[in-house]
Amino acid sequence: MTLDDIDWLGHAGFRIRTSAGWIYIDPYRAPEGPTAAGILVTHDHYDHFSRDDVLRLAGKGTVFIAPATVTEQLRGNTHSVTPGDIAAVGGVEVLAVAAYNTNKLDSEGRPFHSRDAGWVGYVIRDGGRRIYHSGDTDVIPEMDEAAGVDVALLPVSGTYVMTSSEAAEAARRIDPGVAVPMHWGTTVGTREDAEAFVRDAPVDARILESAG
Repeated sequence: MTLDDIDWLGHAGFRIRTSAGWIYIDPYRAPEGPTAAGILVTHDHYDHFSRDDVLRLAGKGTVFIAPATVTEQLRGNTHSVTPGDIAAVGGVEVLAVAAYNTNKLDSEGRPFHSRDAGWVGYVIRDGGRRIYHSGDTDVIPEMDEAAGVDVALLPVSGTYVMTSSEAAEAARRIDPGVAVPMHWGTTVGTREDAEAFVRDAPVDARILESAG
């Protein structure tokens, strides 16, 4: 599986070349780049919804897809989604998939990313190719909606998201063509986390160098 059309922008940010143009996911401290055909945001935490980055990368026709807590802060062609919703960027289908914590809890015992918040990851379908960005999540049953994708982008840093070993279990469950570790190297997580994931994942797994 080729990763030539996917750029890691650091942390959980990606830029993907599609038939509709460039689609960005969770750009944060992102480099300059081509204008976005679509920008997908998984949730409203600052390291995933950076309004400055979103507005800098957007153009007149950019499609914004995100939970309502994000789209209410934007103007233009916005589409609010909850888990299970389908939206589109041109001819590219975007399925919102649930993303939440089951065992990553704050000091008061509450999940950092609760199921009730309605935050998401995305499965992008472009022709015969499918790419899954899990958002901030633990291993959850809803990941089955991404089973057999060509590329799975999975967080590995622990604390707020899956640890590298949990991400390896997610990769086993999803069985993608190739898995890429994310959510490391910027605010939390280290290259060692990414390397541990690549070592433990029972699928083809590769570390991308940041384009940021």
